[in-house]
Amino acid sequence: MQQAGVSNKGLATRVRAEAAKAGHDISPDHVSVRRWLDGVRPHDDTIRCIAAALGAKLGRKVTVAEIGFDSVVAGAKVDLVDDGAQYVPKSEQAVDLLAALTSADLSDSPALAASAWVSAVAPSVIAEYLFAEPQRVEYAGSLAELGADIAGRIRATIRCLMDLDFRFGGGHTRKMLLIYWNTEIFPMLRRRYPGVIRREVMSAAADAAQLLGWSAYDAGRHGAAQRYFVQGLRLAREANDRLMGGQILSNLSHQANYLGNFSEAIQFARAAQAATVGEASATVSAMFLAMEARALASIGDARACAAVLHRAEQALDQSNPSEDSDWISYFDTWELAGEAAHCFRDLGQPRETQLFVAQAIDPIRTPARTRAFIDMVSAAGALRAGDLDQAVSRATDAVRSAGSLQSSRYIRYVTDFHGSLTGKSASHPSVREFTELVRVSYPALVIPYGI
Repeated sequence: MQQAGVSNKGLATRVRAEAAKAGHDISPDHVSVRRWLDGVRPHDDTIRCIAAALGAKLGRKVTVAEIGFDSVVAGAKVDLVDDGAQYVPKSEQAVDLLAALTSADLSDSPALAASAWVSAVAPSVIAEYLFAEPQRVEYAGSLAELGADIAGRIRATIRCLMDLDFRFGGGHTRKMLLIYWNTEIFPMLRRRYPGVIRREVMSAAADAAQLLGWSAYDAGRHGAAQRYFVQGLRLAREANDRLMGGQILSNLSHQANYLGNFSEAIQFARAAQAATVGEASATVSAMFLAMEARALASIGDARACAAVLHRAEQALDQSNPSEDSDWISYFDTWELAGEAAHCFRDLGQPRETQLFVAQAIDPIRTPARTRAFIDMVSAAGALRAGDLDQAVSRATDAVRSAGSLQSSRYIRYVTDFHGSLTGKSASHPSVREFTELVRVSYPALVIPYGI
């Protein structure tokens, strides 16, 4: 209302006009508007008319989330899906969108579940993040009164949930994260803090949003994942946390590459590097370079991929754990070897694939999900080398050891490998045995019995 320069009476008049156009029997006055501002929630039809009235006055689209109402408004889910993929001007909008997204996700909103990755937003998201300035919002208050440990509490919880995500997959942790966001993080973000505390809380919330995105991605909910990442990126910018912003950009690169959007994957990986110049530790730089290498491998640029991998190895050789944030602690020599194995698998180089597979698993430290991925990469490399028996044996061991891992990404590794097998040797006894193992292990998959 302040942006539109409209009074309570003026808004009431405009809402009545919008209601008449839509055929609704709605007749608010300036007292009604005052009540809405005081927290009284109007009917859903009225909410849509308020958004339409303000949008008409401002000359742009205004969503129900932007004016403080969530996705339970009937007919608002299209706004949620469209706007959730955009880098919004204000952090408060990102907070509201995240609240609406998590609510819709918890209720299995059909619109959100069916939403897809939007390639067109990549340039604007990168540009807005790199060049926008955070809002300057200050509030004088007592740190003790406000609770200076809020950010620490969020981060500690997220670390625990991230560990579960690594061990059991995004399908296991996704709903826990959604509930935690709705019940704990969102109310904290609605409070007002002194500048330094505000930035810490925003940074911790961005960390939570990126894990929301990662778990949704791993669970195969790609549209929701992209929207969590983009809104988390907006919170990271508000916190002026360049490392967190870089992490989220690298997550977007990883997801874009997985979905076959290789150009965007390269852009996001390079943006992560550009955003953290002079601030990223050697370990963080190595991880960002690994994401770029993965995308270069996907487009078949073997020379550029090898050069970037070499730079990643050089960076990791300079790593100092004392300089690293907690979130990057998973990235070590085994993890980089795993990324390299993926690169050479995608480049169709089986000898190099197996060379790095052998360096990618630590018997104790490697998480279950990572081990499952590497096992399937190893199987794909063996198949590419023409060793059918070894390929099936490694894939069989992978499926058996994965157990109850709830990862849509891992299941795709299995089905892609199975498709490669049956396209060449469907009648081979070991292939038939593997087919039956996959059918039993993943009953939701549709695998014809004739294969």
